Amino acid sequence: MNKTERTTEEFFRLVEILKRRIIIVSLEELAPYVEEAEKLTPDPDDMAYFALALKLDCAIWSNDKKLREQNKIKVYNTHELSKLSGYS
Repeated sequence: MNKTERTTEEFFRLVEILKRRIIIVSLEELAPYVEEAEKLTPDPDDMAYFALALKLDCAIWSNDKKLREQNKIKVYNTHELSKLSGYS
């Protein structure tokens, strides 16, 4: 909450908005992608993100340069996304 620089009320309002917009994907749904994700990810802690990217056929947003050590899943950093959105 400290990092958001919001009041407690604003913070919890934001959390409620996010809860309505976020779709939870179960580990069971990711199971078919785990083996490939484990092979792809340079950081085992990020395996679930790679499995989800494989399932959804989408890119990953991360400033972690290590995640770019593979060439199957596109990884965008914040600066790249900002440029793509026209807000840079």
